[in-house]
Amino acid sequence: SGLGAPEDLEPHGIKVRAPLNGVGRNLQDHVMAPVAYRRKERGPFHRNMRLDRITRHLAQAYLFGTGVATDLPGPLVGFLKTQPALPRPDVQLLFHGGPLAAKPYLPPFTPPFADGFSLIAVLLRPQSRGRLRLASANPRAPIRIHQNFLAADQDWATLRAGVRMIRALSARPQLTRFIEAELAPGNARQSDAELDQHIRAIAITVHHPLGTCRMGAADDRDAVVDAQLRVRGVQGLRVVDASVMPDLVGGNINAAVLMIAERAADLIRGREPLAADRSVPQGA
Repeated sequence: SGLGAPEDLEPHGIKVRAPLNGVGRNLQDHVMAPVAYRRKERGPFHRNMRLDRITRHLAQAYLFGTGVATDLPGPLVGFLKTQPALPRPDVQLLFHGGPLAAKPYLPPFTPPFADGFSLIAVLLRPQSRGRLRLASANPRAPIRIHQNFLAADQDWATLRAGVRMIRALSARPQLTRFIEAELAPGNARQSDAELDQHIRAIAITVHHPLGTCRMGAADDRDAVVDAQLRVRGVQGLRVVDASVMPDLVGGNINAAVLMIAERAADLIRGREPLAADRSVPQGA
């Protein structure tokens, strides 16, 4: 399109139509690290994943919207601070009530999977920033994505603290009665270096990428869109998605993206913002 930093476009022979240094920069995403456990006894999820049972449950869910197949074994979420003095949570904990490798089974043809569950630490407010780059002038060529996860030392420290918080929770009697063993990283791995090795081997994206067309003030040289979501230097073009967010929110980004889309619809149609709802007390 010719919209972007000249040093990114010109090497590919792309004519610069609007020099926007921020295009592709400021890539942010949540990253998570699971701690996996083996159950002492098989649970209801394992029982219902047997092929004859899960087939029946799926049919029930599809036809009537009821039954165990209408839910996923991972509804529990917590937002915690790794240090009490922090102004807001910096780690999200997720509970996944089944092993990540779970799949339907039917003895004697397919052996059952080993039952277990995971507690997952999510880094909510990373300091690391990644970048997108063009691979060529061909728009069909896959873009080069450099996530640059855990480039900042503080990100490592926070995620490591999240793993230790998981271990503290798993040592409580409410969970120990279900746990036979910690599979990964394993109880023997306690040092910072050993936890970092575990995180490096197992950490994955939470699929919340944003920030590569960030909104900003007129004097922000890396801002791509203004407060109306209009692309600077171009007429009749807006960006309406998570890429306009300057920073990550401390949780799932879905609700924020829906809000951006609703606001953009009002902007395009010339509607005034809704009046503030005063029915909810301030600070509630």
